[in-house]
Amino acid sequence: MVNSDKRVGRNDPCPCGSGKKFKKCCLNSQSGAELPSGLHRHDPQEREIAPPVHEQAQRALRDYDPFAQPDPEQWLALDEQERIDLVVEYHRRARIRVPRAQAHAAFHAIAESQIADPDLPVRRIARRLMSEGLDRHEAIHAIGSVVAAQMHDLVSEARSVSYGVEQTSKRDPNEAYFAELETLTAEQWRRSG
Repeated sequence: MVNSDKRVGRNDPCPCGSGKKFKKCCLNSQSGAELPSGLHRHDPQEREIAPPVHEQAQRALRDYDPFAQPDPEQWLALDEQERIDLVVEYHRRARIRVPRAQAHAAFHAIAESQIADPDLPVRRIARRLMSEGLDRHEAIHAIGSVVAAQMHDLVSEARSVSYGVEQTSKRDPNEAYFAELETLTAEQWRRSG
């Protein structure tokens, strides 16, 4: 029996019984028919008419290009590994060799995902960096460099705590990250190498 008070998470098995994750199956179903639990009913015929956002995203983003903004809803409908794979494939198609391609692609995907999220200031910051002269791909790299630096700082802080050093800050780590992004300029990025 399905508990009607329990919400199904994006990564939970789909309650329609397809065996897929909810986000890849019925999350964005356009069907009006609901199960007693309040979830949408899986209708295979409807899928042919209006495929879920995830399937649309896979088709639309097959040829990801960092110089053109992907549809934010479609980008966010993909899981993280699919986003990383798209970035790796772009660099392969463009014959751009980068050291540690998977790590590079992960930071690329993180920046792209933050740009797609309307609740974060990153989209506005990317636009500002582009208005200062960076192309979109460079802006993604600039944002990714701040992500990498912040992650390094967090890992270093965690290591110092594990070695008995007092933790110096109880602040939200996102505060420092967003503050650093706000001060980032195209000129700084160009000078950084």
